[in-house]
Amino acid sequence: MLQAVKSFAAKIVARKEQIGTIALGHTVKKGEEIFFDQFVYGAVSAYAVSTFGTAYGSLVVFTIMAPLSALFCYGYLRLYDWLKKDWFGFEAVKNVQHQFSGNRWIGKFLKLGDVSAFFALSVYADPFMVTVYLRKESNRFNGLSKRDYTIFWSSVIVSNAYWTLRWTVLVTFALWLWRTVLAPLFAG
Repeated sequence: MLQAVKSFAAKIVARKEQIGTIALGHTVKKGEEIFFDQFVYGAVSAYAVSTFGTAYGSLVVFTIMAPLSALFCYGYLRLYDWLKKDWFGFEAVKNVQHQFSGNRWIGKFLKLGDVSAFFALSVYADPFMVTVYLRKESNRFNGLSKRDYTIFWSSVIVSNAYWTLRWTVLVTFALWLWRTVLAPLFAG
């Protein structure tokens, strides 16, 4: 048992720079995602839906936020290629995918393929993360191939459709709650 702990600790120490890089990358990216997805998307959605109504407001939100999202994510892709550093551990995951057996949950998820990863990451993360994860090994840090651009723009649409729908539902519910429940309570 003690030998196993020592072996594990030695592996951690040997990879401390890579672990630190991945931890920093995920921390910074998650902070940006929270700011963009929760505050910016929320504010634009609240304004557009309350000003233009649910249907037209959601179109306004998508029209504003999809290009903004694409701009940020494309900038991240350029920076990622320029730095030539695996900030998120995706390259490491790709290198060890074959080592996971079908009995482990991660192995099962990874075996579901690119389509499931595309939709999961489009909703959970953003087009930048989707494109980096699904990029083929031969294109690592070499710019975007035609396939990468297709993945990127498809993810821009799917991701922003999800966030627009999500925030439109939340804002519409909040407006309904205010108008039918809370406003009468404060008026009377």
